[in-house]
Amino acid sequence: MAFSNSVLKEQWSGRRMKPSLPGDIAAGFSEGELSPSLNGHVNGRPVNLPFAVGEPWVGIVANRSSGTGGNNLLVRRLVGKLAKLGFGTEVAWTPVERQTLVAEAESRPGCRCLVAVGGDGTVSALVNEQPKVPVTVLPAGTENLAAQHFELRRNTAALARNIAAGQVLRADLGNAAGRRFLLMAGFGFDADVVTRHHRARTTRSGRVKHTHRAAYVEPILRSSLFYRFPHINVAIEDSGREETLRGTTVFVFNLPRYALGLPFAPQASQDDGLLDLVVFRDPGPFQALYYLWRVFCGTHLDHPSVYHRRFRRLTLTSNEAIPVQLDGDPAGFLLPPGDGAAGDGRAGSDHQQEPARGWTIEVIPGAIDILVPCPQTAASSAGPFHRRSGIVGVS
Repeated sequence: MAFSNSVLKEQWSGRRMKPSLPGDIAAGFSEGELSPSLNGHVNGRPVNLPFAVGEPWVGIVANRSSGTGGNNLLVRRLVGKLAKLGFGTEVAWTPVERQTLVAEAESRPGCRCLVAVGGDGTVSALVNEQPKVPVTVLPAGTENLAAQHFELRRNTAALARNIAAGQVLRADLGNAAGRRFLLMAGFGFDADVVTRHHRARTTRSGRVKHTHRAAYVEPILRSSLFYRFPHINVAIEDSGREETLRGTTVFVFNLPRYALGLPFAPQASQDDGLLDLVVFRDPGPFQALYYLWRVFCGTHLDHPSVYHRRFRRLTLTSNEAIPVQLDGDPAGFLLPPGDGAAGDGRAGSDHQQEPARGWTIEVIPGAIDILVPCPQTAASSAGPFHRRSGIVGVS
């Protein structure tokens, strides 16, 4: 992490330390003039704020590659806003630092929450570290579906106030062949688009470039020309409600919306202990465009070739390789039996490989706590972290 040895020694000595920045750095933060270097430092010093054992602090997991960039500035501003509210901070920029930070959040007293600064992929990476403290989001990606769902804005001052006086919602997660997702899993045409887009923004050295919505146009056109729409078999395994289905594009939703805010599964809820399955039966790019139009109109679930139901556990298989996406990032392939293990299709090595003989997807009820804004009516009648229906109190 970005702490110096002297700071760590002071922290663990038990001596109280007031969370603050050196004067010149604090001034730079307030004026918005200083920018961290590539290792997350300002003028050669850590962006993090020192804090003593038991003092409140916040962990920040940031992604420089999310969206169109500028996340260094967002992190700097958030650190400054949290400092004014008395919070120390610790920032993680790499997968190794992220793992270390999540472990520290569980073992070191005083961690209020972990903040994902980036897009839905950054949130997904943090979720898959299985944090034991609440998570919140400073949206800085392309779609930011998780942040939109939980009404979290790209405003560092508002997020800092939310961290100090928000409420915690307990949410379900999905588990897809050992990897967790908060939003959705997709198999087929949309995952092919996601995989092509990811390859286009990844350099030969493995660096992931910034992106934007227009960057999806070429992958969509290429998928429309070359994707073959092989069939996917879906076996629902809920006791007493077993069922077998077949389609060419399959979605599993934990939250209701997909890219562009389209309500693919409008009944999906983050805390009902169920996932929503949406199967599009018919193949072809023109049929996919027609389905998309029905989704836009909110009538796709009424179409006879679209199947929807809620479930707890299912397994998907196919006789051909099917691309997979989880929370908007490529996650490898569903392979036919006997083809060995599928690579995860991502740049980097911090994601496990997936088994080829079918993917099992199941819900993990109440697997994560999300720190969200507290309504003014509730905030006026209760403490900063309080308990209501569906809300978990935090001390």
